[in-house]
This record gives sequence, structure tokens and C-alpha cells, in this order.
Amino acid sequence: MNRPKVYKILLLEDDESSAKLLLHTLERYNFDVTHVVDGMSGLTKIRNNSYDLIISDVNMPYLDGISFLEKGKDMLKMTPVIMLTAVGEKDQVKRAALSHVTAYLLKPIANQALLEKIALVLQLKPENIIDKKDFPLQINVTELSISQMQLDIKGCPGKKSTEEIYDRFMLTLAGRASFTNLRINLDNAFFYEVRALQILDDLIAKILKQTNIRASSLFVDSEFFSNHVVDLQPYTYLSEVNIISK
Repeated sequence: MNRPKVYKILLLEDDESSAKLLLHTLERYNFDVTHVVDGMSGLTKIRNNSYDLIISDVNMPYLDGISFLEKGKDMLKMTPVIMLTAVGEKDQVKRAALSHVTAYLLKPIANQALLEKIALVLQLKPENIIDKKDFPLQINVTELSISQMQLDIKGCPGKKSTEEIYDRFMLTLAGRASFTNLRINLDNAFFYEVRALQILDDLIAKILKQTNIRASSLFVDSEFFSNHVVDLQPYTYLSEVNIISK
């Protein structure tokens, strides 16, 4: 399976608890979410970036959600917008109807309702939305010889996966760092996480710093690199090792 499309979402929400819940839901799937807390910050984001979807609250400090849409209409163009509204905001909803709003969601937001609305607005089929929890992280370390180790990583990583994978790897070594060759095998599901390359770069950095292995003796093997053009320049350590594409 190739890497699914990652949909870029700009979330405008000033309420910390609401934002946390929305981010927790969205980041479970193949959505790359940028979060800001007011319309002014939102304008800055759309001025310098493009998004597949805007999700915005109505009431925010400095610049409310509808004013954000009015001021940013030339930059948003055909970008769909889901407006988050609360009971009693009928006047704002009427105003929003004239301001490039594609759909509405009534607070508090239910997870399933959010996903259904996003799928409707972006015209996504069920197979277009990937639940990362369907691909749990699996880590296996194998000693191929005295000098060779193999690290197999399957599934989709989470935010703290760098430490999890590294700790598992070092635990298997049991303090022995005499190996000089390491092969890291990754399946496609690893790259369902939008920050996968950064996670991998951080992992390689920790391994190179804490063992005797050199970058020239570390091999990263994944079909992902055959199917995608990847710019490794932003990744200090990943750009120095050997990339093997199947």
C-alpha cells in the first residue's frame, strides 16, 4: 500500500480544551494539522501556506472567525471551510453564510460527526481516511552476527516513538555496542505518520551518538523510498546514511 494522501488542515480555536480534543481526534488520522488561536494568526498562515481545509471557531480574540474569512477570502479562494458554532450564535451563522463557509458543526463536537463532515466536505471515500491505530507500532531487533544488527519497525509511530524504538533497541543490546553495521527495515505504514522522517532522523541521531556505528555503515531499507521522491536535505542524519529502496 502506498502512503495515503495527507490532508493539510488549519484549525482556528482559542479554547484550549476544545482545541486539544480536536487535535487528538484529527492527528489520529492522515491529517496534518496546524493550530492557531485567533484570526490574525490564521491570516498569517494562509498568506504563507496552502491548506486542504479550514476549521474555524466563530468567537476568537483579536479577529473572530467570520472576520478572518472576510479578510482572507482572496487567499482562501476555493478552500473549503467548516465553521464551529455554539447554540445561540444564529446571527453569526447568518453572517457566515455570506463568507465562504462550506459547512457547520455545532459544539460540543462529536468525533464521528467531525470525521463525517470532513469526508463530506473533502469528498473523501472511507479508504481515503487512514486510522493510524489500525497499524500499531511493532519493534524487533535481530543479531545477524557479531558485527551486524537488524532493526525491523512495522506500523505507524506516535509522537514519542523515537524514544520507544531507541530504548527497545538499546535494551536488546544489553550494553554491548561492538556491532559496526546496522540495517533498519521500515514498512509503508511507518510513513502514515506525517512526521515519520523527522522521527527516523531523531532515532538515527541517537543511535549514532550512543554506539560505535558510523553513518556509512547504517542502512535504511523501505519500499517507501522507491515510490516517493523524498528531499532528505532537511534531515541532518538521515541524509548521511545509506537509503535502500526495494
